[in-house]
Amino acid sequence: MVKTNKYLSLIVIMVMTILLVSSYLLHQNVYAHQRQLFTIGNTDYLFVVGSLNEPIFLDDKTGVDFAAYSPDPNDPVDSKANGTKPIEGLENILKVELAAGDKKKVLNFEPAYQNPGRYEAVFFPTIETTYNYTLFGNINGSDFRATWTCSPVEGEPLSDNSTVQISDDVIRKAMLGSFGCPQPRTDLGFPEPYLTNNEIVKKLNELETK
Repeated sequence: MVKTNKYLSLIVIMVMTILLVSSYLLHQNVYAHQRQLFTIGNTDYLFVVGSLNEPIFLDDKTGVDFAAYSPDPNDPVDSKANGTKPIEGLENILKVELAAGDKKKVLNFEPAYQNPGRYEAVFFPTIETTYNYTLFGNINGSDFRATWTCSPVEGEPLSDNSTVQISDDVIRKAMLGSFGCPQPRTDLGFPEPYLTNNEIVKKLNELETK
């Protein structure tokens, strides 16, 4: 009887630990992306955008991670609500413009493997700065263009429930969460400090000018 109670106690502890870890990971995932709720034409859309493989580091493979949903009317900003449905086929409709400083680049989306309603646009960040992801295209006859900006400073996730008229046919009704900007990898270099590709190019240019 004593052994049985001991085993039951261990099982309860294990279950509680799993639940706490799952809750923490869910919390981290929620705030690693930013959700924006739109009305486009007469239809609501929930778009969730962040970066692949967060946290992201300079010269590492990452990309724009985009998920599109038809939201649950009872909880429209929750991508995991019971009535939420993924929206497929947007890789043929929307593109993403990357912007870092005065540099811009347009990428196509590819559907994520076995993940309906999710799309990826891969790139390699080369400098430490603020990155903007601007999604644009035509959705059901309405021109759409909206921007998601990474957050360089850790802090409370952004929350904004104000109504913003984006264009004649597009209204943003809510914005929640944030995602991080690329980080340097100098502290991870071993046995020598890590030099980014951009730093190597600069040093080569300096040698050439000498």
